Amino acid sequence: MNTITSEFLEAKRLITDPLADTVVAEIISSGYEQSINEVFMKLVRNSSYSPEVFKGLPDKVYTLITNYFEESGKLPDWADPDLILEGEKVFSQFGPEIFMLLNVKSLPLCYSCAKGSKVLYDTGRLTEHNGKIDPLARRLMETAQMVMDVLHTGGLAPGGSGIITMQKVRLIHASIRYFLKNEKINMSGEPWDVATYGEPINQEDLTGTLMSFAPVILSGLKQLNIELTESQIDAYSHCWKVVGHMMGINADLLPDTYQEGWELATAILKDQAAESMEGKALTASCVDFMKYIIPGNLLESVPEYLIWYFMQDVNEAVGENLTDFIGIENHESKKDQFIVTITRFFTGEFSHFDHSKVVQKLTEKFNKVLLHAFLKHYNDGKRVHFLIPPSLQKNGRTNLL
Repeated sequence: MNTITSEFLEAKRLITDPLADTVVAEIISSGYEQSINEVFMKLVRNSSYSPEVFKGLPDKVYTLITNYFEESGKLPDWADPDLILEGEKVFSQFGPEIFMLLNVKSLPLCYSCAKGSKVLYDTGRLTEHNGKIDPLARRLMETAQMVMDVLHTGGLAPGGSGIITMQKVRLIHASIRYFLKNEKINMSGEPWDVATYGEPINQEDLTGTLMSFAPVILSGLKQLNIELTESQIDAYSHCWKVVGHMMGINADLLPDTYQEGWELATAILKDQAAESMEGKALTASCVDFMKYIIPGNLLESVPEYLIWYFMQDVNEAVGENLTDFIGIENHESKKDQFIVTITRFFTGEFSHFDHSKVVQKLTEKFNKVLLHAFLKHYNDGKRVHFLIPPSLQKNGRTNLL
């Protein structure tokens, strides 16, 4: 990749996703605004794409949507099926750990970026409403579901469920951009301030999120003492490069290697990380949700502690205490207390383990508890189901279903 400068990244804040944006804007400007909701309802009800799904829509809307799905569903010429397969195997083997890291490392890092957090906060999709936790649960579910859809076996094959999911997400992003910029629907009651914040869900923000799912997850696995081979790291990174392309991210923001991705992630955090009310509110909601779905109070302090622990390597790379920006207190002095607390889970003594080994032992239990609780919350009488790919259902370590 080229040298990443602040000027380069700032320019990317004014670029979005022209393909998806044009579809949404043309549908609405043509007087078919109500068709947007109908399109999304059809997408929600169907896990695969067929032009027949959109029969019955106005001709102009039908043409725009079907052309969009044909164009956005094309894999790049450089996509390597063998690398994708190996990357999917990494997810199959370490899916529970990746799911946990998504909640305690990836998303909190995204919330440390103040301008990007404002989009999430202003659209109200990640904060509680009238004391209800479901809006947060739904957004976390959507994020986790996309990761699982793209990384399960066949998810990135032509017509795979991961590709369909990404096509849906791009349209959702385009709709959010349109209404933030054209309607007074944010918390201040004013249209989106492009001069201050850049375009909503812009190229830099999209890339930062992509990096939180790729090199940041790989760094989290290393913190768990999971040593992947160079081949596995390359394959997992390649999968997310393909995902970035399919999400409409510019080619010059798609790293080829883990190291390039890590450097890009830290550059974006140096450019965008800042303390914000929105980032703190989103992190608090994420923590509250984990506490809410996990029964009992034995793990009450674990979510905040794990967020603090897994962000330490990024803090060092960026040179900032990003945890301060999102309202997570310093837990350095609480290590001994933490170890005493978690020994209630296990038999034996931990005095001979270093702290990273203790965290690893805890997370072996916590990641299963978290994923199982997530499944129960959304699949137990809820209208929207969270789907676990077969590769994880067969994984003996998870023992989920």
